[in-house]
Formats: sequence, structure tokens, C-alpha cells
Amino acid sequence: MVIYGEYLFAENFIAGLLLILLTGKVAGYMPSAARALAAAVLCGLSGFIIFLPVGSLMSAAVRIGAGAACAAAAFGLRNILKTSAILLVLTFLSGGAAMAILLWRQEPVISHQGIIYMDAVTYLWLLFSGILAFGLTYWFVRLIRGRAGDIAARGRVCLVIDGKPFYFRAFVDSGNQLREPLTDKPVVLIDKRGAEKLPFKVYDLPQRYRVIPYKAVGVDKGSLDGLRTDMIMFRHHRIEEAYVAFYQGTFGDFEVLLNRDFLEGGLLQDV
Repeated sequence: MVIYGEYLFAENFIAGLLLILLTGKVAGYMPSAARALAAAVLCGLSGFIIFLPVGSLMSAAVRIGAGAACAAAAFGLRNILKTSAILLVLTFLSGGAAMAILLWRQEPVISHQGIIYMDAVTYLWLLFSGILAFGLTYWFVRLIRGRAGDIAARGRVCLVIDGKPFYFRAFVDSGNQLREPLTDKPVVLIDKRGAEKLPFKVYDLPQRYRVIPYKAVGVDKGSLDGLRTDMIMFRHHRIEEAYVAFYQGTFGDFEVLLNRDFLEGGLLQDV
């Protein structure tokens, strides 16, 4: 099979661009357009690794180095290990999806040094294949992310008030956007069962007391009693001087309803 350089570059450029964008989704921060394009160009050039006459170990080292260079071009050096690992894993997943599509269509391909090359196909089919492989990989990542999100959205939260830690069963509510109006700090809600575990009442700490305004269905101008905490810690999140508001009802299996600020921004954002 004759290998055409422009096809080789185009295949890896398109696949690289899609993988860079997906890596940003997984990591929780997206690269700028200029960085994404620069990284995609490096991905396109890395396709020419297929011509290197090296052994398997050296080939693996070259591919890992190329992946790290692409990740650095897109996301910088700050989280290079994390972004490189995500990019390489997604490359393996999408490569498997692409091979499945090519085998299904019985397309002639060359696979060498970790590079897949298709024969002279149309750019439209090339784009379609890349998008389809990207879509399958993205669906898989979203599936894992959804399961991880269900787990990450619940757990034990620590409210530190007046230097003392208090632990409660908590759930992150993406609809909770309450904020203290003067400081713009996030507000979490504690139900009456959780409040009963505290050794003080809301009015016992006047220097920390705040009125937390809110709007809800049927309530245009409501307010809740609140207290300023020293900090609130939930998993990897730690927010100092956040507020806790006292809700007179209950939250079922949970005692604290956390603000959406405690949600993950990406599947591996806090790794």
C-alpha cells in the first residue's frame, strides 16, 4: 500500500484535535483555540512515526513522548502528567473504536508503531470516521463520568465552626446556587436533624450570624438563618468562610445539602 503524506497528516490532525478537546472535557479545563490547533498539528506530524525503523520499546517511548508534547502544547506544563495520561488513554480507546469501524467496513489499513493509516479515502469519510470514533469514546467517558458523579455527589462533609469540626451525611445539589450576598460565598443547607447535633443554636454565635435571602417556587423573597463557618470540606474541595443556612425540613437520607460549587468540573479535575 502506498502511504500518502497528506492523508497521514490529515488523519492524525483530525483525530488529534478531537482527542485534545475530549481530554479537556475529561480534565475539566479546555485549551484555547490556538493551543488546540497547535497540539493538533503536532498530532498530525506524530503520524510520521510510522516510518521510524525502531523496536517496540523505543517505539513506545517515542509515542509517549509525542503524546506528552501534544498535551503540553494544548494544556501547558502545569498538569503535564495528568493531561498526558488522559490523552494517551483516550488515544487507545479511540484507536480501538476506529479499528472496529474499519474492520466492519473491510477497509485496507496499515498499523505500525501505534499509527493507523487508511488508504486514499475521501476527506468526508475521514472526517466521518473521526467523529464516529470520537463519539463512541465520548459516550464511554460520559458513562464513566456519570457513574463517578453519582458517587462523588454524596459523602461525609465536615463543617468547621468556631474551630470545631462537625460531620454530616451530605449530597451535592446542582440546583443549589445560594450565596451570601455581601461576600458571594457559597451557602450549604443543614436540615433540622443535622442542626440538632450542633452544641449551639444559630443565635448563640451573633458574630457569625447572617440572614441568607433566597427565591423558590412560590417564594419571591424568602430568608434563612445562617452562620459563617471557618471552612467546609467535602472530598477534595475546601472552601473557607462559606456559610451554612438552617432549613426547618429534612433531606431524607442526608443532613446537609451542598452548593453546586462542590461539584466536579471534570471527570479527573481534582486528581
